[in-house]
Amino acid sequence: MAQSQLFTTVINTFDEAGWAFTTVEGREVIRAGFEAHHARVELHLQVFDTLAAISVVSESPRGTASPPHRERLAELAMRVNRTLTVGNFEIDWDEGRLAFRVTNLFPKPEGDISIIRGLVHTVVGEMDRISPIEAIILQSQGAVLAGLDIRRLLEREDLLPDVSLPDAANP
Repeated sequence: MAQSQLFTTVINTFDEAGWAFTTVEGREVIRAGFEAHHARVELHLQVFDTLAAISVVSESPRGTASPPHRERLAELAMRVNRTLTVGNFEIDWDEGRLAFRVTNLFPKPEGDISIIRGLVHTVVGEMDRISPIEAIILQSQGAVLAGLDIRRLLEREDLLPDVSLPDAANP
């Protein structure tokens, strides 16, 4: 299978930024990981050539959440999604795992390096931003878990990562 123009642009984007990645054999998919403020953010980026689209997804590294925790994670995702203009949080209910996904359709088959770079930054930034709140939820039990005020947790500025511009090695 020949590599699409869009996948070539994705590879060039990562190469130009100095981001380490691996490709998935037989698919137009790459995997990459970034050290962010709160956590290491692993992501995969998939090209959908016939649509001239890419989707960038990061799943929480924290693993499977119990049913009571899933309810609170679902509330977290819902509350955060109301504030987003690009991408969204999802929860795989069966696995109890939080994810962030952003997809973009390009008007040209080769895509756009600056948009691809921005999508990677968005996925890393959003997953990192939510990481400490997810940790608080997953570490809470019983009455403490039930009593968590997710809205107030989202207002805590001490949980926000540094907003300085990243260097080329880390988005």
